[in-house]
Amino acid sequence: MGSSSDTTGRLWVEPGEQRQGLVAEVAPLPPLWRTYTFAVPDELQAAVVPGRRVVVPLGRRGTLVDGFVLGLDQRAWDTTLRPIQAVRDTESYLTPELIELGRRIARHYLCPLGRTLKAMTPEAVRQQSGLLTVRCAALARPAGEWHAGGLRLTGPRRAILEALAQASSPVPVATLLERTGASTGVLQGLARAGWVSISTRKELPDNLDFDRLPREPDFTLNVHQERALEVVRGRLAGGGFSVTLLFGVSGSGKTEVYVHAIRAALAMGRQALLLVPEIVLTTQLVQRLAARFPQVAVQHSGLTDAQRSVIWREVAAGRKQVVIGTRSAVFAPCPRLGLICVDEEQDASYKNLQAPRFHVRDVAIMRGHLGGFPVVLGSATPSLESWHNSATRPHYERVTLPARVKDLPLPIVQVVDMNEEPTIDGQTPVLSRLLEHRLREALGRQEQAVILMNRRGYASRVYCPVCRARLVCPRCSVSLVVHTATGRALCHYCRTQTPIPTRCPTMGCGARLVQIGPGTQRIEDILASRFPEARICRVDSDTVRHRDEYQKVVDDFEARRTDVLVGTQMIAKGLDFPWVSVVGVINAEPSALAGDFRAQERLFQLLTQVAGRAGRAAVPGSVVVQTTMPDLYALSTATRHDYEAFVARELPIRRRVGLPPYRRLARFVLTHARDEQAVRCVEALAEHLRGTIAELAAADTDVLGPSPCPLPRLRGKYRYELLVRAPEAATLHRLLQAARDAGRLRITGATLMVDVDPVELA
Repeated sequence: MGSSSDTTGRLWVEPGEQRQGLVAEVAPLPPLWRTYTFAVPDELQAAVVPGRRVVVPLGRRGTLVDGFVLGLDQRAWDTTLRPIQAVRDTESYLTPELIELGRRIARHYLCPLGRTLKAMTPEAVRQQSGLLTVRCAALARPAGEWHAGGLRLTGPRRAILEALAQASSPVPVATLLERTGASTGVLQGLARAGWVSISTRKELPDNLDFDRLPREPDFTLNVHQERALEVVRGRLAGGGFSVTLLFGVSGSGKTEVYVHAIRAALAMGRQALLLVPEIVLTTQLVQRLAARFPQVAVQHSGLTDAQRSVIWREVAAGRKQVVIGTRSAVFAPCPRLGLICVDEEQDASYKNLQAPRFHVRDVAIMRGHLGGFPVVLGSATPSLESWHNSATRPHYERVTLPARVKDLPLPIVQVVDMNEEPTIDGQTPVLSRLLEHRLREALGRQEQAVILMNRRGYASRVYCPVCRARLVCPRCSVSLVVHTATGRALCHYCRTQTPIPTRCPTMGCGARLVQIGPGTQRIEDILASRFPEARICRVDSDTVRHRDEYQKVVDDFEARRTDVLVGTQMIAKGLDFPWVSVVGVINAEPSALAGDFRAQERLFQLLTQVAGRAGRAAVPGSVVVQTTMPDLYALSTATRHDYEAFVARELPIRRRVGLPPYRRLARFVLTHARDEQAVRCVEALAEHLRGTIAELAAADTDVLGPSPCPLPRLRGKYRYELLVRAPEAATLHRLLQAARDAGRLRITGATLMVDVDPVELA
């Protein structure tokens, strides 16, 4: 007896009866942990290919959902197998290599595969943004039937039919009419009579020059750069997977090594991918790199949907040899990828903050391993994980660029202890005497300066000196930040705002409130009053919200229409200006007090990055770091530009307390609207995880916590966290998958976030 179909779309088979046919493995887009198998109906077999989205029935009710086809298999089955209902896409958006990469990411970061694959393919691509809809014509009946069918062949009709008969595929209507000289009416008449069929298709537009830039020449490499390049060239020539850590001081010419390495990959007929941190921070770098190559594609968040879609297709077709981009560019569908370079590999912006919570550097290494090609990681301050790996793993190699290009000296860094500065009206001044003196000298020589204050707004706290009360956000565990431009106090997390009070609202107090903790806005005001002749520009997320706005800042500074840049860490990276002679860092210590084991590492990186903006050409550089904690070892080693001394101090601490790079971490953050319920849920989760560790007999694996998060209340929800530590990634993955499969990560009424390999715990 043959099979039949019921209303839910099941294919019923008699017990013991076997069917033979095409079967597809599908990863549904809803957050489900497993994949499912579906029969491919005969009429859809040509359209169902790996990487395309299809519509499939799920659950007892056969609810229709979208999913990605992972693979196809021609085989027999004797169980109930539902058929695919429809095909969403006309083309495949994921290559087999990218599908396998998606599987690895989903496994490593504990994210459903369907959701992972969706994150890897831009929505603009799936929507076919930027493509032109082209009407095409084809013969609907064989040419031999023209006379037998009684068709009166006028000259225009014959011209159209003969042109279509000679074509191997449908012809665009505009091309057909231009070629034959026929009118639209003649073509429509043939279509109404059933002799010609009209269809539509999507095509790339012709004007694809939005990424073209003037070409720049290559620069001559010094001996250290040549040595580094030879290592990478050797890896390319030898074939196979490898990771090269390019460790070079700021200004040592790492970018030039990337450029020459990419040229070597192109000479071998391969494509190359260069990844950079968040585009708004690296506009100048991306422009200069893009101008060095022909057939280059730039991918970043500032593109329109149409540009993003068109670039993706150009890359997939192999017409773009080099891709430069931010996080999402790591998934660029290069068919001949042979090299990935990751600039500033330690940068926290490489971590995706939504599921899947992947790190671009680690995904690049996964992709290199899958494709069997080299990966280059570059940094003046490598992450401790990469530094440790380069000393312990066989496929890693560390190459050092010990000096700046042209043997330029590193800037002199001086630390000012603000506890020893003379007070003004009982308060510590915002600008030290040394920094003010250095600025006055630089401006007198018509040089430029960069001032880093990693806190925006006018004042970070509104404080009562009598009762010690603070103006806090009613929904988050943070102080409201004063913004004098709007006259409001604002929460930088939930955007709650209120007029700035002048008197303490505490019952029975009423003392005059004071504003403490300067931000970028106040620094800008102070500089304007001290140096009225200087042209000052403030750069933070209050003043710069779009890449074009940041581009204007960069252009003005490069053209020397601005004398002083004041900003947050947005100005600490990616800027290369020859006339910057002074860099000031105000209030350097907050990042070291963030309650995070990486705090000292981040402080060292930030200071090194911003110090590297000074003295990058003939103008000598000077850096002034203001702090109330001058004894921090991250400060003392950064002032000497001595990364290896910092590592020698930090790594033994990490080993002693069992933290990365010696142990692997997964962070669990549970949120609930009610505090007591959140406590119960997170305590139960901790017990479940400890039980799973015992069941697996996972040695050297433990659970730390639970405890309140450093930000214990956010947007009205209470937050608790716990950490799982394991000796290696495999043990951590087994634990997480066992907990997931046992249903211990589903918590009714609460939200649970799992972050594997977190970059910060604050």
